[in-house]
Amino acid sequence: MKSLKTKISTLLISLVTLVSFGQSNVWVKSENISQAIHTSEFTQFTNQTNVRISKPLSNSRNPELQKVYQIEADCDVVDLYIAMHKVSGLEGIVYGPNYEVLEEPNDYNTTFSDNWALDLIGAQSAWDLTTGDPNVVIGVSDQNYWVNHEELVGKYVHYDSSNTLSQGHGTAVATLVAGNTNNNVGTSSIGYNTSLSLHRMNYNEVLSAHYAGVRVINMSWLSGCNFNHYVEAALWEVYNGGTFLVASAGNGTTCGGPSSLVYPAAFDMVFSVSSVGPNDNHERYIGNPNSTHQHNEKVDLMAPGYDVPLTAAPGWYLTGSGTSFAAPLVTGTVGLMVSVNPNITNQEIDSLLRLTAINIDEQNPNYVGLMGSGRLNSGAAVAMAARIGVVTEDDGNNGHGNDEDGWDDSNPGQGNGNNGNNGHGNVHDKPNKPSDDTTTTIKKAYRGELDVYDMNGKKINLNTVPSGMYLVMNNGVVTKIVK
Repeated sequence: MKSLKTKISTLLISLVTLVSFGQSNVWVKSENISQAIHTSEFTQFTNQTNVRISKPLSNSRNPELQKVYQIEADCDVVDLYIAMHKVSGLEGIVYGPNYEVLEEPNDYNTTFSDNWALDLIGAQSAWDLTTGDPNVVIGVSDQNYWVNHEELVGKYVHYDSSNTLSQGHGTAVATLVAGNTNNNVGTSSIGYNTSLSLHRMNYNEVLSAHYAGVRVINMSWLSGCNFNHYVEAALWEVYNGGTFLVASAGNGTTCGGPSSLVYPAAFDMVFSVSSVGPNDNHERYIGNPNSTHQHNEKVDLMAPGYDVPLTAAPGWYLTGSGTSFAAPLVTGTVGLMVSVNPNITNQEIDSLLRLTAINIDEQNPNYVGLMGSGRLNSGAAVAMAARIGVVTEDDGNNGHGNDEDGWDDSNPGQGNGNNGNNGHGNVHDKPNKPSDDTTTTIKKAYRGELDVYDMNGKKINLNTVPSGMYLVMNNGVVTKIVK
C-alpha cells in the first residue's frame, strides 16, 4: 500500500509547469492539504473526474501563499468550484487564472518602411540620452519565444528550453520590448541595448523573475475577468520588492467589452496600458466606437497598439494590433529609465510615466477620464528619470511614519526622514502625495529648497519662470505643480 506521502506526491504535479490550457481550475487555501484530499467529500469527487493539484505560487516567499493550492479537473469550472466548497479543510476558494494572450489578428502586412509607433512615443529622443544598459534586465512573461530569432540572439539571459508552447506572440512582445537594435536587420526596439529574461506565462514565473533580479516585467496576457486575492498578494510581493509591473489592458472584446476590467492589468500595483493609433486615436477606425481596445478607470497610460510594426518569427516582419503590443513599448521605456537612473523607485517610474504623458483628450472626447494619464512620451520620461535626484528635504516625519498612503503632513517632528516611509513606513498602495496648487504653497511646504523641473526635465527657478506646469520631488514621489 502506498504511503500517505507517496499518495500526495502522485497528486502534486510539477511546480514549474502550472497551467494546462483549457482546463478548469480553482485556487484554495489549506493548512493541511494532505488531510483535505483524503476526506470523503474530496475522494467522492475525484472518483468522478481527473483531478490534479499544484502549488501555483511556489516561488513566493510569503508563508501564507505557500498554503495556496490549485485544484484542476476535467469538468465544468462551476461544478469544480461548488464541489470544493463541500470539502472540509479547504478555505478561500476562488476561480483560478486561465492564461490567454491578448493578440488581435488583423490585416497583416509583410513589410513596412518606417516605425510610426517608435516615432510617436519619441524613441529617438530617449535614445539621445541612453540606448539602454545591458545590465538592466527586463522580464517578459509570455507563451514562448523563437530564441533563434535574429532580434533575440544574444539578447536574453534566461530562457526555459523545455517550453513547448506557441512562439509567435511571445516573440513579438519580447522583440518590441528589447529586440536587437542598430544591427541592420529587421526593426528597432524601444529597449535597445537592455537585456531580456524570457519566462513562461503565469504568476509563479512573475515571482521567479522578480527574485532573479528582473527590474520590470511585461505581462501581455489575460488571466481572467475576476479579482483574485491570492494573485493580488503575490503581485504586491513583487511590486513592493522593487519590480515594476506592466500589463495589457485588453482588446475591447476582452471580458465582455472595452469598459470591463481585465486581470492582471486591473490590479492596483500593475501599470495598465491600452492603445492608440498614429494620430493618438483611441478608436482604431475613427468614428467607430466598436473599434477600440479597453478604456476604464484602471487604465494608466496609452501607447501605440493598432497596426504596430513587429516580428513574430525569424525573417517574418508584419504589423499587428492588440494591447499586447502597446504594453511592451511602456516596458521597454521603463528599462531605459532604469538605465539612466538605477536607483529610481517604482513610485518614481509610475509618476514620471504619468506626468510626462501627452494629453490626448482633445482627440478622444468620448473617452476622457478612461485613458489614464494620456499617451506614452518615452523621450520625456527618460529625460526626467535622468534628472531626478535623491531628495533630502524634511517633511517632519522623522523617517518613521506609517501612513498607509505614503504621506503624512500631521506630524511636525524634527528628523530628516523623507515622508516617513524611508524604510520604516507601511506602504500598501502606489503612494500619491497631494498636489500643491500655487507657487506660494510650494514655498511654504518646501521652503524653496527642493529641486523643481519643467516638463522637459530642465531644472528651473520658480521665481523666474512663466506660469505653467512644473514638477517637484518628495520621497521619490513626483507631484505635478501648476504655477
